[in-house]
Amino acid sequence: MRQIDQKSIAAIYHQKTKYYEAEMAERQRPLNWSSQPAPFKAYHTEKKVDLTPYLPLRTNPFTGEAIEPPSEEAGYPFSLGALSRLLYFTNGVTGILQYPSGEALAMRAAPTAGGLYPAEIYIAVRDCSILEDGIYNFQADDHSLVPVWEGNFWPEFQKYCIKEAAIAQANLLVISTAVFQRSAWRYHERAYRRILLDTGHVLGNLVAYAPEEGFIPNPIGGFIDNSLNHLLLLEASKEAVLSVVALPQTAIDSRPQLSHNLQYQDEDKDEAGQVDPLLLQLHRASSITKVMPGLPLEASHFVPESLEKKYILKEATMISAEPIDWGESIAQTILLRRSTRAYTGEAFSKEELSALLLYAYPDPPLSPPSLFSENLLETYVIVQNIQGLEEGVYYYAPQSRELRLIYAGDFKNQTWHFSLGQDLSRDAAALVIHTAHLENAMALYGNRAYRYLHLDAGQIGERMNLAAIRLKLGVSGIGGFYDDEVNALLGLPFEEIIVYITTLGQPHGRSSA
Repeated sequence: MRQIDQKSIAAIYHQKTKYYEAEMAERQRPLNWSSQPAPFKAYHTEKKVDLTPYLPLRTNPFTGEAIEPPSEEAGYPFSLGALSRLLYFTNGVTGILQYPSGEALAMRAAPTAGGLYPAEIYIAVRDCSILEDGIYNFQADDHSLVPVWEGNFWPEFQKYCIKEAAIAQANLLVISTAVFQRSAWRYHERAYRRILLDTGHVLGNLVAYAPEEGFIPNPIGGFIDNSLNHLLLLEASKEAVLSVVALPQTAIDSRPQLSHNLQYQDEDKDEAGQVDPLLLQLHRASSITKVMPGLPLEASHFVPESLEKKYILKEATMISAEPIDWGESIAQTILLRRSTRAYTGEAFSKEELSALLLYAYPDPPLSPPSLFSENLLETYVIVQNIQGLEEGVYYYAPQSRELRLIYAGDFKNQTWHFSLGQDLSRDAAALVIHTAHLENAMALYGNRAYRYLHLDAGQIGERMNLAAIRLKLGVSGIGGFYDDEVNALLGLPFEEIIVYITTLGQPHGRSSA
């Protein structure tokens, strides 16, 4: 095993949170259900803004009462209806699962590990006819907004987001935070991986749906962490900002590039409370404290090797497919999205797999496949039962649109085992695995690269979720796996970290959150 750079908390965190079969009995501690954190934040205010009248539904999902469409949808520069729909299809409550015990699970638009929903959404608005200037929390449990701060905070957002151009042209920002303990309660130190992936799922919905309401999403990953946390009145050891999305209604010419001109926070020894200290150490070490004086915002001189050059001499299959027909709106697919619990083991076609991959990795003019870490995530596909493709391990080159066969074979037993014995992996028709060379990524972004890689893998995974559901296929992400066994099957050194696995197949039985 390679030696870990002791200065890299991201590498240390990833190594220490790997799963090993011999250690799983120790990790599987009984859950204390009485201490499970609430899945929603509670604000007590008389100034709630009810968004349910603007839901594109016939009945209120919380009360079952009929929804009467509002007589007026006007607003400048956007309507309250547009904002209501945007938040609902980003991560609103799209179904309520009743258990025999009488308890209920509010299922959301974006998938989440273990039904825990660590992501919170805040918005900031200015110069809008529909809302007072200010910062609001989105209350998904009754589809409303509650004010956190009143006033125009655009100067602060521009400063703390390092003068990102899209903020200056936007009247609406969507800020995603994570409540760490919601996931750490179950997944302990590995929870940060799942929190980032879950936040990526939310971003995937936002980026996919926002254009239908006339917004052009501009995700921002570089910001002064503690300043934004303070602005949202967050206790950073419990909840922290993970992304900001500016939503102008006109296009922005260029995407920002951040590199080594940023100063990161030193390791913090403060007590973590219930949240695992290692989780918080990585979050803090990947936090930006300021832009170093005298250095321009420019790309690093380090340029990763082109992903298109890998396995170039291997047998390649070109993929092509017609664009997915989303019907009247992608919103209908978001409403239907659920994670598949079981597959039949039956095949689906190469054309369907092609359509999935082409939507997940669109041409850059349409939507960049990576929101934060362009040209750093790599994609492998384990084909287990795809009509028109030989079984085996493939490398996917998205620009060339090629599946390059690394080696052929039936690996169902290995995929079943490395996914902790989950039948989902064995019975799936294909597994899409995202990996990254962590040291190369950190050469560009330092420890913050760990955030970017997982956020990107999560949002690409959500695009595959939506495409699979539209094609009437099953889909489920897997965040728990024996890391080193996945590396071994793909033939990768330990410098390549396994970020995320998405299973695809013919669905069987019930679906979950």
